[in-house]
Amino acid sequence: MSAKASTKVGKSKYVHKPKPKVVTNIRKATGTFTSTNDPRVDLFFRTARGVSEEDLEQLLQASWNKSPIDTLRIIFQARDCRGGKGEKLIFHQALKWLNTVAPETVKKNFERVPHFGSWKDVTKFIGTDLEGQSLQLLSKQLLADVDLLKQHGEKAKVSLAGKWAPSENKQNDNESSAAKKLALILCENKLQAKKMYRKNFLTPLRKQINITETLMSSNTWDKINYSTVPSRCMKLQRKAFERHEPALFSAYLESLKKGETKVNAKALFPHEIVKEYIAGHELDTILEEQWKVIENETRKLGVLEDCLVVSDVSGSMSGTPMQVSVALGILIATLTRPPFNNIAITFSENPQFHFIEGATLRDKVQNLMRADWGQATNFNLVFKMILARAQENNLPKEAMPKKMFVISDMQFDSAESGEKNHKDIELQYEKAGYPMPTIIYWNVNGNSDSIPVNNSTFKNVALISGFSPSILKAVLDSGDATKITPAHILEAAINAPRYADLVI
Repeated sequence: MSAKASTKVGKSKYVHKPKPKVVTNIRKATGTFTSTNDPRVDLFFRTARGVSEEDLEQLLQASWNKSPIDTLRIIFQARDCRGGKGEKLIFHQALKWLNTVAPETVKKNFERVPHFGSWKDVTKFIGTDLEGQSLQLLSKQLLADVDLLKQHGEKAKVSLAGKWAPSENKQNDNESSAAKKLALILCENKLQAKKMYRKNFLTPLRKQINITETLMSSNTWDKINYSTVPSRCMKLQRKAFERHEPALFSAYLESLKKGETKVNAKALFPHEIVKEYIAGHELDTILEEQWKVIENETRKLGVLEDCLVVSDVSGSMSGTPMQVSVALGILIATLTRPPFNNIAITFSENPQFHFIEGATLRDKVQNLMRADWGQATNFNLVFKMILARAQENNLPKEAMPKKMFVISDMQFDSAESGEKNHKDIELQYEKAGYPMPTIIYWNVNGNSDSIPVNNSTFKNVALISGFSPSILKAVLDSGDATKITPAHILEAAINAPRYADLVI
C-alpha cells in the first residue's frame, strides 16, 4: 500500500475519535524499547499469544491510523492457519475491535474468515455484534452444501461448515442459543425448526464429512480411519481410541512406524508436541511422526542455510514461551544445512554452543533441556563467543553464519541493547574481519512490550513473532540480507498474494 493511499484511507470516517495512547520510543531498564516508531511493525511484532486485549486494541488503533489496509492484513495474517501465525483469540479480539472502527470493512471481508481460519471461527462470533454476519454466512454455506449433497450424493465435496455448525446443548449453543438461531433461519417450519435443522443439515452433512466424533458418539469405533483423524482430534481422543479399539489402534501404530500410513499434524504448533516430552512423556510414535510432518512442511518454506539459533530458556521464559523456544530451536537447528545444523546457543551469563544430539525428537528435547541454561540473557556475549570461536579456528568469511535466530521474550539483561548495541556488534565483527549476520528477533511472548530496536528501518534486523514456523517464509524469501529491515519483513509477510483480496 503506498503512503499516499494509506493516508487517504486513514482519514476514513470509521476511525475512532479518541486517540490511542501515544507509543513513544522509550528505552526500558532492560535496554530494549517499546516502539520501532512504526505502529504497523509494533503491531506485527506484538501479536503473539499473551498480549492483553487492552494492549492489542491500542496497537491496532495506532497501526490503523497509519495504514488501514496494512492493519487489515496484519489481522488476517495473525489468524492465517496455513501461511500466518494461526492465532485464534488474537484474531477474534482484533476483528471485534475492527467492527467498532470500520464495520463496512469487516462486512466486505467477513466471508474470508473460514478461508484463513475455519468455520469454527465463524461460530465464535455468534452472540457478538457480528452475529448477523456469522449466521448469514453459515446458513448460506449449509444450504449450498446440502444442495451439493442432493446433486452428487456420496461424491459431493462439501465444506466443513456442517462439522462446526452449532449443535443443541453444546457450549456455543448454551452461551448464545446459536443452534436455535441458525435453525430458525434455515427452516421454514418454525415450530419444528430445531428438529429439521438436525435432520436436514447436521446429520447428512456430518455423515458425508465422516466426522470422527460422530463415529464415536454412534459407538462405531471400528469405522474410524486413524490416518484421516485431524491432528487436534488425535491429540484429544487418542486415549479413547486405545481404550475402545486397542487392537486396531495398535495395528495403526505399527503401520505408522513402518511408514505404511500417515498421521495428521498440520494444525499443530511445534511446541504442542515438544511440551509432552518436556513434561516427561515416554517415547511416542504419534508424537515422533507428527514432528516429522512439521519438519517436512517447514522444509517446504525454503532453504535454511548458514543459520544459528539462540534459544532463550531463562527465568522469564517459564511456561509456554519456554516450550516454544525449545521447539523452534530444535526445528531450525535440525533443518539448517551443515556446518551449523543441530547447533543451538544457550542464553546465559556464559553462553555456549550446544550440539543437539539424539535419534528421536524425545532424545533431542531431553538433550537440549540438559544444556547449561542460566537465569541471565547476556546478548553481547553471544556474539563475542561466536567471533572468538571463529578466530580460534581461522574460519573463513564464507563459513560464518549469515542469519541468527533469537527466540526469546526479548527481556535481555544487557543495558546496551538497541542501536548502540548493534553498532558495537558491527564494530566487533568488522574488527575481526567478518560480516555481521542478519539478526532475526522472534518474539514468543505477547505479554512483553520490549522491542529490541527503535527503528523500523534498522538494517540487517528482522522482527517476527508467534508460535508458527510459517513466518520463516517471509524471512527466507526476503532476498538480499543487506536490505532486510523490520519494515521490509512486515511487508513481505502481509503483501503475500493470499492477502490480496482483502479490501478496505
